[in-house]
Amino acid sequence: MEPRTYLRAVDAAVREGVPDALGEIRHRGRGSLAKWWYGNPAIHYESTLRPRQRSIEVGLHFEADELTNARLLAAFRAQAKRIARGLGDVRIEEWDRGWARVWETIALTEPAGARNGTAVGRRIAAYVSVLEPILRDELPDDVPWSFDPGPRRIRAARR
Repeated sequence: MEPRTYLRAVDAAVREGVPDALGEIRHRGRGSLAKWWYGNPAIHYESTLRPRQRSIEVGLHFEADELTNARLLAAFRAQAKRIARGLGDVRIEEWDRGWARVWETIALTEPAGARNGTAVGRRIAAYVSVLEPILRDELPDDVPWSFDPGPRRIRAARR
């Protein structure tokens, strides 16, 4: 298994696949876990390599405070049909510690390396392309966004 090679390939494919209009995506990887985010690192895209289970988990994780997570979970559940059209069969659910996520498990049919890292990175880029516009539209105004993520919808128009 080549986790370092795998994670480099995942990150390269994510960066290549996400729309430039969304701005600069941030990244952090350690061991078999990698995260990407735009504004608030508690709300991030994640890839976790699970060699014992012969799988890779990918998804958008809401790991902020419980209220924020619940609000985002409800908003994404309301968009389930749109998400399914863009990503296919993914789960939208509550998770551990009051967190929530939009995610799936991908079978690992060969040792982790550059080839499947590229495929996983493309899948994460698809998540970003489909889910980031929803996140930016639905993110409550009172949730911190640590740097300018690019365009967010003007919320005053809804009030």
